[in-house]
Amino acid sequence: MPCLSSFGLENQVVVVTGAGRGIGRVVAKDALRSGAKLAIGSRTMSELKTLSDEIREAGGECFYHSLDVTKVESMSAFMAAVIAHYGRIDVLVNNAGYNKLGKLIDCTEEQYDLIVDANLKNVFFCSQIAARQMMKQETGGVIINVSSQAGVVGAPERGPYSGAKAGVNNLTRTMAAEWAEYGIRVNAIAPTVTRSPMAEQAMNDSADFAAAIQTKNLLRGDLAEPEEISAPIIFLASKAASMITGHTLVVDGGWTIV
Repeated sequence: MPCLSSFGLENQVVVVTGAGRGIGRVVAKDALRSGAKLAIGSRTMSELKTLSDEIREAGGECFYHSLDVTKVESMSAFMAAVIAHYGRIDVLVNNAGYNKLGKLIDCTEEQYDLIVDANLKNVFFCSQIAARQMMKQETGGVIINVSSQAGVVGAPERGPYSGAKAGVNNLTRTMAAEWAEYGIRVNAIAPTVTRSPMAEQAMNDSADFAAAIQTKNLLRGDLAEPEEISAPIIFLASKAASMITGHTLVVDGGWTIV
């Protein structure tokens, strides 16, 4: 049976993409409190620096490096820098993503490619690189893909995003099946709309989207807080979840049950 210490991440190298703000920033701080060493990536270096400074001031260890998850060469450079710094990867949290509300009928090829690359392509290649390193280490590892409730149910005004996130959910299952023999657990977490500048802007842009949040988040009728998404991620990363793989954990306040 798991004990309380099973929920810790002592001395684990935890990599968080899209760590500059929102869920990713909170995940990094919570991983630190759980005993982890951090490696964080984002396109906005100023945000990474302030987060790294906060972590170091709290007595933690943090490495940061630029990362554009729409470009494979950037993902490869980021992962190589993390491995050069720490020599290993124990946990990867694929948190980075992007969306812009819009009707399917109006979506351009450029918009489609940007959204799908930022949400699905990035999960594929970041996970592939991390898994190769974990196999080399021969000590297993954990990959957690941040999906969305939009990948579980229909999501008006979020067409390419919902398709990409549904792809993340099934890709997670396939990764879990292929990599189980190497001791690598792969799970997804599917949050509801969570407080961030991007979510708040989307609510301002679409009255229908704002109304859906008020009516479909049954527990609250409002945005989730990043801390409410981070806690389940830390659980899935820990030994307390040692028999969980290939699962999509929906954290949505009841959005997808009715």
